[in-house]
Amino acid sequence: MTTVVAGRRERHRWARDALTDAFVAFLEASWRHSDIAGQTAGAGAHAEQLLAEHREMRSQLTRLRLLAADGVVEAGQALLRQQRRVHDVAAGPDREAALAAASSARRAVIAAAKKEMGLL
Repeated sequence: MTTVVAGRRERHRWARDALTDAFVAFLEASWRHSDIAGQTAGAGAHAEQLLAEHREMRSQLTRLRLLAADGVVEAGQALLRQQRRVHDVAAGPDREAALAAASSARRAVIAAAKKEMGLL
């Protein structure tokens, strides 16, 4: 019986740790993406870096789909779409608005993550 309980406990610990790692990696890629986009006059010069961060977010979102509830995934998808919009708009007021929308979407992901992990 002890072996069964310990095995379950280990599985839960692994899932919680994997979920935390996925949240952190997803959010870090989002912040890097926004930092790159916010520092450049045009996305063209740093398009590869922006796309690399976007790909990392997509990869981590796949992990979140496997480990997290639907609300978390929906918040993550909304943030991923906003980050793509940041990349797609020209520098200036449109990009600033897109960055602000991404920041708001990022806060929604953080709130969903905290709720998922029982931290709220």
